[in-house]
Amino acid sequence: MFTVILHDAPYTTERSWNGLRFAEKALESGIPVRVFLFSDAVYVARKEHRPPEGSPNLEDLLIRLLSKGAAVSVCTTCIEARPYEPTGEPAACFLGTKEGGLGSGDLIAGVKMGTMAELVDWCKTSQQVISF
Repeated sequence: MFTVILHDAPYTTERSWNGLRFAEKALESGIPVRVFLFSDAVYVARKEHRPPEGSPNLEDLLIRLLSKGAAVSVCTTCIEARPYEPTGEPAACFLGTKEGGLGSGDLIAGVKMGTMAELVDWCKTSQQVISF
């Protein structure tokens, strides 16, 4: 069992993309994977990605991971602290507005709200913990 922790904003660097690609290869190798999203990486789990031309669609990749059996949780505190639209350059990845902040209803189906206690348990029971 691998636990993959992402904490970077989608599309601002390649970290989130590389973390998800790593998780997919682990799943394809028969290794169970859990993905925990912190900080601005919670936007990776938001529905309706519109990546810039030539950029990978992280929503599609995350949906593939879920369909292959990955468990995906987002930090509840991080979700509650963020607006619906990311600020700055990453906003080009999303279209639309909503009154209020980012919430659980804005997440890709299958993604769960997580807690620090859950992440600690995941780390205790994992063979490897990898952070991107």
